[in-house]
Amino acid sequence: MGRFYPYAAALIPSGGTGFAPVPPKPGCGRRGAGGRNVAVFKFPRTPHLAGSRLQPGDEDLAQVPLSALAGQRVVVCEKLDGANVGVSFGTDGRPRLQSRGHYLSGGQREQQFTLFKSWAATVAPLLWPRLRDRYVCYGEWLYAKHTVFYDALPHYFCEFDVLDTATGRFLDTAARRDLLAGVPVASAPVLAEQVFTSARQVAALVGPSTCRTPGWRAALAHAAADAGVDPAVAAAESDGSDLMEGVYLRAESGGQVLGRYKWVRAGFAQAVAESGSHWADRPIVANRLADPEALYAGL
Repeated sequence: MGRFYPYAAALIPSGGTGFAPVPPKPGCGRRGAGGRNVAVFKFPRTPHLAGSRLQPGDEDLAQVPLSALAGQRVVVCEKLDGANVGVSFGTDGRPRLQSRGHYLSGGQREQQFTLFKSWAATVAPLLWPRLRDRYVCYGEWLYAKHTVFYDALPHYFCEFDVLDTATGRFLDTAARRDLLAGVPVASAPVLAEQVFTSARQVAALVGPSTCRTPGWRAALAHAAADAGVDPAVAAAESDGSDLMEGVYLRAESGGQVLGRYKWVRAGFAQAVAESGSHWADRPIVANRLADPEALYAGL
């Protein structure tokens, strides 16, 4: 596991009772060496393309015309319905796990991240030589069902961006692949790499989710029952369409990301509005992996 395993092991559950937290200072991250506050590199909010349906909390985000992408090479990924997380390291090799604008430090609200912490502890010795204390690897953590239920995920952690903190730039898709080559980290599914000339081309990419099988509804019923949740209630709180949530687009050039945009399907936004509650206030129903052994494969 390498000499940094003792640091990674600090994230592993002790006796099944949880994780030893490092208390954060609100707005400043958490305490590092010497008692100094460690800043969190929060993933930037993403504007919608014109025609995308706004979601709760996005009311203040701009809608960007498709002309903003004119002539640019764009990489399009399936927009996955999970929790935005990040993995980085301190200068001493200690892994730092974050969700949006704060480091994970324990507590009931972090129940969905228990497996994330365990997986990160295991993969840390392989990630450290690539990320060092320079890069932040962002991804979608997909263990807990939000609105879309998945029964064929490649992994519960799907990376989608890497920040170079030395330059303040995000690596393009090719550079990310090179950086993480040989490390067992899954990426968000890439649907296309092209130049767009119409909004219709973007909408046409929103097909059936690549992370679902035709039998996902039956799988949801089983997952709900396993969690002690009425399958009918779980179904009512889920998006009933076979289609993916939407797409995530990155304009890339010169080894970096120049801009990022999202396009959310109208039916998904309606499903969120009609679900009756926020997913974080419900019992956790676990999404399913395509391969049950995928979580720790290669480790």
